[in-house]
Amino acid sequence: MRLFANIVSIVLHPLLMLTYGVLLALSYTYLAIYPVHVKQVLLGGVFTTTAIVPGLFIYLLVRIGGVSDLELTNRRERVIPYLIMIFSTTTCIFLMYRMRVPDWLLNLALGTGIALLIAFCINFFWKISAHALGIGGLMGAVMDMCRVYMLNLWPAFILFMIAAGLVCTSRVILQKHTPMQVYSGFLLGFLCTYLFSIKSVLFYLFIK
Repeated sequence: MRLFANIVSIVLHPLLMLTYGVLLALSYTYLAIYPVHVKQVLLGGVFTTTAIVPGLFIYLLVRIGGVSDLELTNRRERVIPYLIMIFSTTTCIFLMYRMRVPDWLLNLALGTGIALLIAFCINFFWKISAHALGIGGLMGAVMDMCRVYMLNLWPAFILFMIAAGLVCTSRVILQKHTPMQVYSGFLLGFLCTYLFSIKSVLFYLFIK
């Protein structure tokens, strides 16, 4: 059971969630008509800035003794990794902006950045699950794509609900978080990616 929980935690690692979200957008929205090389640049840029770069920095922190383990079990050791992830997400947002991606897709990345910033602040007082935060954000992205393009992504939504349940359960089985910590992380990730996108669109329409 612990082996399965570890596999789920790796496959659905929070550093991969934004990449998964962009991959869904490139597969199930009108962005699917983008040339292959444009998709590769966008997806590769997102993966590099939000997964590879912060992953390498966190690994180096472990090697030099800055943090105890890759799981960042100790809440007090999560401050620098959170700052790294926030900076990496900001870099990704700038990259997406320069590539002139649609506003709704950029807003999803902005929502992810806001979720990380809030989680960073919460971390000073209480440990919140980054894994649940990530899968919750991905769920919010799926819901937003359904809203914007009136897509029938219920099979994908059900699949991600199952994935969310597996992630949250895995974190509890591995004794990395309490149930309340994973519930809170999921809710924070979902609300930031979904509601922030809606508010951003309304604000954009208002100022126009």
